[in-house]
Formats: sequence, C-alpha cells, structure tokens
Amino acid sequence: MINRFNEEFIKFKSRVMADLEEVKSQQDILRISYTINEKQLLEKIKKMIYDDIQKSITGKEHEILMKTWIEELKKIVNNFDELKKLHPKEFSIQIDEISTTIEIFKQKLSV
Repeated sequence: MINRFNEEFIKFKSRVMADLEEVKSQQDILRISYTINEKQLLEKIKKMIYDDIQKSITGKEHEILMKTWIEELKKIVNNFDELKKLHPKEFSIQIDEISTTIEIFKQKLSV
C-alpha cells in the first residue's frame, strides 16, 4: 500500500511539475508579448503626438522660430554681465557661439 501511494505520489508530482513548467513557459511568452505590445503602443503614441504637433505648427514655423530666437536673445542679454567677467578668450568663444546661434536663426527664418 505504501509502495502504491509512493508511485501515485511520484506520478502526481511529475504531472504537477510538467504543468508548472507549462505555466512558466506560458508566463514567459505572455511577458515577451506584453513587452512587444507595450513598445508598439508607445511608438504609436509617440507618432500620434508628433503628428499632432506637426499639424498644430504648420504655417507657424516662422512665428515659433522668432519666439525661440527672442527667448535666446533674452538669455544672452541677461547673461551678458556674466560674460563680461570672463577671460578675454572665453568671452570671445562665447560671443562666437552667440553669433553662430543668431546666424542659424537668420537662416531658418529666411527659409
């Protein structure tokens, strides 16, 4: 009777272990599917947001660039006192960077 019980227990344990492995396998598949679906969903959301932004700024590019340029110039003017305190070479580098930024905005505005 004990031997029969042991045999039944071993069979039951084997079935449970096989079922457990099957559940683990399905769990892994679900986890992978979820990760893939989550990535695809995020990509779709990003594309929708990008498309909405594109639609809302169409025809207003110059206005947006001008506002950005004005904000940049405000930052430059506000930081100019700090720039004056720099070493002459550092000051020259900063002025060149500012000049380059202004040129980029001019080019974008003329397009």
